[in-house]
Amino acid sequence: MITTNLSSTLMTAPTIPIEMQERILDHLRGDVSTLKSCSFVCKAWTPNIRSHLFRRFKALHDSDAFHKCGRYVDQVPHLAEYIREVEIQSGRRPSVLLEEESNALCTLLDRTHSLQTVVISTGFSTMRAWRNISSKFKVSLLAALRRSLSSLTHILLDGFSFAVSDLRLIRGIIRGMRCLEYVGLERIGAEFDEDEISPVAAFDDELQSGSLRTLSLYFNFSDPGNGPLVAAVIDALHSVRVSHITSLRLGGIVGLSVFEALPPSWLSRVTCLGLQLTNLNPALPSSPIAEAFIARVPTFCAVHTLELSLIIRPSAVPHDISALESFMTKLLPANQLLSIVTTVSAHGPPVYRDAMQRHYNFCLTRAKVVKIQWEDGKLSTLEPAFPELFADGTMQVGKFRHAKWIPW
Repeated sequence: MITTNLSSTLMTAPTIPIEMQERILDHLRGDVSTLKSCSFVCKAWTPNIRSHLFRRFKALHDSDAFHKCGRYVDQVPHLAEYIREVEIQSGRRPSVLLEEESNALCTLLDRTHSLQTVVISTGFSTMRAWRNISSKFKVSLLAALRRSLSSLTHILLDGFSFAVSDLRLIRGIIRGMRCLEYVGLERIGAEFDEDEISPVAAFDDELQSGSLRTLSLYFNFSDPGNGPLVAAVIDALHSVRVSHITSLRLGGIVGLSVFEALPPSWLSRVTCLGLQLTNLNPALPSSPIAEAFIARVPTFCAVHTLELSLIIRPSAVPHDISALESFMTKLLPANQLLSIVTTVSAHGPPVYRDAMQRHYNFCLTRAKVVKIQWEDGKLSTLEPAFPELFADGTMQVGKFRHAKWIPW
């Protein structure tokens, strides 16, 4: 915390440029209490302090948060210019992004510029058609994104179903974004009109910009439309040079149509691959470890980091998941990986002691570093079952919160 003496020195010493003072204040990012105290010390510090205090705006879960947003915008509208990160989650109430309750958000978005991160989510276990979202809200959102062409780095849309026409519109939004690094479409679904066909690529290479590094797709349904949906996403992202993608994450219901829609160039460029596998019963044709599925799985040639997420339910999955080894062997050639991190969500973990031990031993033959993360597991049950792995730190028990692993 900055002392009173230091604050006085910074205010009175004419030889210290304001830029250096601001660098000192930058170290207080996240310390809200100290930043608020500093805001009363020197008027010259006000813009810098506000850029930290009001950098992130969140409206989550319920309508009360949106009404507070309205009061916030009415009382201090000038503070919206300091916002760089916007996170909006509508929660279970379907009207929040559909009707007049979004007006306050529109007012806020209309006063923003130079955004860096935008997250729009429907909340846990809910899904909305993008085309049914309030047109006023979409207009304000798209305008805010266009004002952020030179600053936006991260976009995440969670819990929406898209039609091809929606993705064509998204393509128009991101055209010209020079700093875009991450695009996430989580819990997405396909929604097609009867007369709608897959898009035909028509690219203008001179307008390409940006260098998209990470693409995250999470499919909410096992639907044959997911393949055309991926193709439409790739079409929409072409204006930010998808050839630069090095990190690809696929989750939810990942079927063959998704793999087959991936451009061949990605198979030779992606270096970090994340996969969530939810259907691990090899007796089902749609399972990624079924023989017919494995035969058609593409091969990634440049991957050096693999992040696996295995969702296991004993009632539906055989205890022997050794076919996963065949899937990994086909997916990745015999080159040595730098690391494999496997996250396991399993009910009844003692049942899978031998299966996970075998998976670990197989991964040791494929990677220099192997980690096992058991999500929502009971330490008292797992530690006696895997004493060696816990002893050397190879296995951890914890939970993901906001895409970050937190060990218990």
